[in-house]
Amino acid sequence: MTPRGAARLVPANSVARALAQVGDRWSLLVIAGAFCGARRFSEWRRGIGIATNVLSNRLAHLVAVGCLCKVAGAGTEGQTYALTDKGAELFPTALMYWRYDRLWSKRHPMQADELIHARCGRSMIPAIVCAHCRAPAFAREVRFADGPGAGMEHLPMPRTSRRAIAAPEDGAATDMLMGNAVDAIGDRWTQLVLASFFLGERRYEQIRGRWHIATNILADRLKLLVANGMLERRLYSINPERSEYVLTARAMDIYPTVLTLTQWGDKWLAGPAGKPMLLTHVRCGAELEPVVVCGHCGGALHRHEVSFRSRQAP
Repeated sequence: MTPRGAARLVPANSVARALAQVGDRWSLLVIAGAFCGARRFSEWRRGIGIATNVLSNRLAHLVAVGCLCKVAGAGTEGQTYALTDKGAELFPTALMYWRYDRLWSKRHPMQADELIHARCGRSMIPAIVCAHCRAPAFAREVRFADGPGAGMEHLPMPRTSRRAIAAPEDGAATDMLMGNAVDAIGDRWTQLVLASFFLGERRYEQIRGRWHIATNILADRLKLLVANGMLERRLYSINPERSEYVLTARAMDIYPTVLTLTQWGDKWLAGPAGKPMLLTHVRCGAELEPVVVCGHCGGALHRHEVSFRSRQAP
């Protein structure tokens, strides 16, 4: 049994590496705030309603892992922060959170009302496609195999095993990018559990064996995912009675987020050996390079070409 608080030895995985750095709810919202223009402590406080001690912790962490950098402010501005290249390249992941929330959430108080693509001038929902053939990158059309960086590695423990699901504090200006999806999947263990299904694992012991998740945490996340309509529980053995879980259509739409996290982890967190996993797009046979594009014109989406239009805006 892995001692409480100790790192787990798990198969190398770029999604797991990415989630270890940016996979908790508040870190995701801090990054989303940066994409929406937050630069100062007070702007994040107003934007996401985060407690001051938690915000201080997350800003320090994101600086330490190289997603933010400190910038000395002039005059009365004080300390400000800026996205590094590493942090800025989480933009596709932020767009995929927005997309998921737009398609599946029944309420959007924490989300920009529209995304506008400057190149075509249209309101759009982002999509993810194969760079080689430009066809959609669906989970069922992607195959995976060990890459040159495959092996075992230690998975750092999350800062907390509890699900941080809380409404913004009073007065928070909640026109943020990622939306309420962070409440459903903005938790590192929840996202790792979901990632397991895209790797072909459906059963409790398989998932626990991969990530060495504590039994109470895994049971909680599976229960949450069933309650949120993302997993269905199915009986596969009557005597003894045993069940497995299958992804619903709602959960299958998490796959674009998994792809963007994989791509980010492959670039920024891979060791000298390279990618731990190789993805192939079955439709065209090429190694999959996911690209986030405008759902209207099909052009690749770049930060400077996407603007957010809030409900509160005139």
